Amino acid sequence: MNNILISELAPDFLIQGLGLHQDENQSYVGKVGGQEIQLLPSINDLQSNQRDIKILSVGFAEVSHNFRPGDVLMTGSDDLLDRAFQAMDEIEQRGVVVSLTPPQDSTQDSTHLYLSKEQMDPFVQGWKSQKISFLCLWMVDPIESEGQAKLVTILRKVLSKEKSNDKK
Repeated sequence: MNNILISELAPDFLIQGLGLHQDENQSYVGKVGGQEIQLLPSINDLQSNQRDIKILSVGFAEVSHNFRPGDVLMTGSDDLLDRAFQAMDEIEQRGVVVSLTPPQDSTQDSTHLYLSKEQMDPFVQGWKSQKISFLCLWMVDPIESEGQAKLVTILRKVLSKEKSNDKK
């Protein structure tokens, strides 16, 4: 199982926080919770033919009337969303599930708030159609060191839970 990490933010905090190191291909790799993880410099470096992977994406979102600074917005496959909610409960972090697809009309299910991330939407739709496990976490600006630490903690907990679930 490959865990692929993609970041819209400068990745230094992920490299340090997850203990990643450069391999012979100059990629940042490491193990978190017994899971191998690779940091890709850009979403465009993701090969679409890869199977049996989990994609973890980290980024930022603008403050809006729906989102407060410091909120973590997320979308993803159910298995990883469940783990992210558990991780956020443990650190008392507010998490909001969002949809990247704008509402078609006012009668549409309002349990998901819309987040405008046009560049991410085609990737997310592709991952959904290929049934790839993925989790996107976007922290609402401003993202300071405390927010970065929270993102690292959530990622660590999501990856660590994977290992303990496999033993059941």
